[in-house]
Amino acid sequence: MNDFRYLNHKILYSELFKELGLKEIAIADNLSVESISSFTNEGSPENFQFSVSAPKKEPKSITLVPLEMINHETVIKVENPKATFFNIVAWLLHNIGFKPLFSSHTAKTAKIHKSASISEGVHIGEGTVIGAGVVIYSNVKIGDNCTIEANSVIGNAGFGVIQEKKQNLMVPHVGGVVIGNNVRVGALTTIDRGTIGNTFIDDFTKIDDRVHIAHNCAVGKRNIICAGASVGGSVNIGNDCWIGLGCNIMQKVNITSGTSIGMGANIFHDTGSQAKLVGYPAKKLPK
Repeated sequence: MNDFRYLNHKILYSELFKELGLKEIAIADNLSVESISSFTNEGSPENFQFSVSAPKKEPKSITLVPLEMINHETVIKVENPKATFFNIVAWLLHNIGFKPLFSSHTAKTAKIHKSASISEGVHIGEGTVIGAGVVIYSNVKIGDNCTIEANSVIGNAGFGVIQEKKQNLMVPHVGGVVIGNNVRVGALTTIDRGTIGNTFIDDFTKIDDRVHIAHNCAVGKRNIICAGASVGGSVNIGNDCWIGLGCNIMQKVNITSGTSIGMGANIFHDTGSQAKLVGYPAKKLPK
């Protein structure tokens, strides 16, 4: 899946790489950078790209790859592709900026507590209730008839760390959060924005208090997520799942639709069809 984030305005490829001190590859100097993206596939779990275009020509993607990869005119070989990519993102964020994902909008029938803090670029749908002390950052869209209970935080930067040259550097998060219709988010719950794309919570999902949902997660329809659950980054949860009290789901795990996860279970691997899982590490209950 590709996630694109478009810049406020284009920047010349040669200018960007001059600023960052990166070695150029043999492409024309008049190419402009207009977006960044990342995607995954079976051959390479993380690919980091930016899109460049010349006047009146189709855009092309430039990909950051490890040093041992083959040479190609559209790749840049670097020691640490992930670190290089997010250094580019950080520079672009502070010097060029990214286009807002959503325009500011609060429906007339929405109810916002006076102590809530709502940033620019937040869309709040009809009949939605925002409780006391809630904080909603930019690039968040909340659908109709939702409830966000007291002191929850929606759209905070996710927790991503790059280790480079004996330093721990925080990954910039320029994505957003999309919450569907008839969703309930309990008190003191945190839902982080995506790194490049969005974190998704789909229709009729109900989330209890003190739940954490990390960046890039996709939570389907009609799920029940009980108090104290922690969902790692880039987790996919299908539809009609039960996530029990205090359970932990490791990053990048896929939870199949209809799965039930018992209290305190720890999930390290993808689940099977409509599994019932309990324990540490979690194991399937016998039928």
